[in-house]
Amino acid sequence: MSEELENSLQQAIETYLGQRLRAIEEQISQLQTEFGEALTRLRESAASESLSGTALSASIFAHFQAARAQQLTGAAALEKAPGSEEIAAIRRAVEQIEKQRSQTEVLSTLLMNVAGFAERVALFVIKDEQAIGWRVCESSDPSNLEAIRGVVLPLSSENLLSQAARSRSSWNGAPESHSGNRALIDQLGGNPQNLAAIPLIARGKVVAVLYADSASSDPNTIGLDAIELLARVAAMAADLVSSGHAPAGPVSEPEAATPPAPALSEMETPTLAEAPSVEAEIEVKPEPVYVPQIEPQAPRVFAEPIVEPIDEKAVPKPVKAKVAESVEEAMPEVQTSPAPSAPSFPSPYAAPLGTGRRYGVTEPELPIEVGEEERRLHNDARRFARLLVSEIKLYNEPKVREGRNNGDLYDRLREDIDRSRQMYNKRVAPPVAARHDYFHQELVNTLAEGDPAKLGTSYPGASVAVS
Repeated sequence: MSEELENSLQQAIETYLGQRLRAIEEQISQLQTEFGEALTRLRESAASESLSGTALSASIFAHFQAARAQQLTGAAALEKAPGSEEIAAIRRAVEQIEKQRSQTEVLSTLLMNVAGFAERVALFVIKDEQAIGWRVCESSDPSNLEAIRGVVLPLSSENLLSQAARSRSSWNGAPESHSGNRALIDQLGGNPQNLAAIPLIARGKVVAVLYADSASSDPNTIGLDAIELLARVAAMAADLVSSGHAPAGPVSEPEAATPPAPALSEMETPTLAEAPSVEAEIEVKPEPVYVPQIEPQAPRVFAEPIVEPIDEKAVPKPVKAKVAESVEEAMPEVQTSPAPSAPSFPSPYAAPLGTGRRYGVTEPELPIEVGEEERRLHNDARRFARLLVSEIKLYNEPKVREGRNNGDLYDRLREDIDRSRQMYNKRVAPPVAARHDYFHQELVNTLAEGDPAKLGTSYPGASVAVS
């Protein structure tokens, strides 16, 4: 990070504070002058006659009360402005960002610091007209950067990430503002009432979008101004790092703001059948268009069971066509060391949506009675089925509408439904699949709007009899 950037940022902050302080001081000075003049007039009038009980006496008293209240308000603002905790937090974040020597460290440090201005924040990399989830963390534990698994949204869809990327400006509002926001929230988990999206722009191009949310509907629970400022600083820092202007010398252990994280140039291919982290490649070339290139680092290992490889034919076409091809051409092979031993499921079948914490989520009751040891497997199977069916609906909205109206959803979506059914059967443990067909349940609830008849007479039905 160059001294010029630091001096420019410090000067901008000092100028802003100076202007605010001067305005407050002028207002206080004016009130004091008015107060003095009124007091002088009162003394002169009191010397000649009694004002007790007159309209002038009441007016002067009200003026004194208003002046006193305004003076106290101005003094409180004056006292708060220079010592603001928000400004101190921004300054610390800038200092940490400027010490990072790779783009991965810059972006990870950005995430951990903006978590102080919202309840949950996430970073989505823009690649091939898609917003691909990278990392997410919460304000309660900002150092715990979790991989976002299986979240890939096309910029053509209607959601806050697409709007921020297309408009190149920040957005803040309620989840109902975009029809596609709910699909994103369902995959991230939780029930936030206030959302925000901030684009990261480098060399004239949107390379990533910061997502922030809060469980409160109060817009002030998200510090949008602070997040915008830190996003701009991080974009400039990433640009400097890619240009070879990273600070020289090792960073001491207390200054190392981020844990090791996978480089953005070595991100994994996003597939719906797997639950690994979905990350995208960002390249930086000496051309006017900027996309940051991240140094390779050891991928972060998460305590999750090993899953069976998925046949390439089982990957849904929209994701395969738009993402897999570009990643195969540009992504170097990443070798990882074996993960340390960790608690796992007692079968080779993985929890489809990972073992990371789901923000603010309380799982609804299962449709069948199961033991506590099986409950987690059943919840994971239900979430995986919901993800598969949501993807079918997302990429086939016209067919879904026509199928609902004509009662032949299965005939119109046979290929997608059969492919997703195959993926579900392969990923879900047989003991779970034998108890309840969650995939059938999601088809009925999500696609057929709760009416099995809308699936059509050719639909084979549930693999397990519904009790």
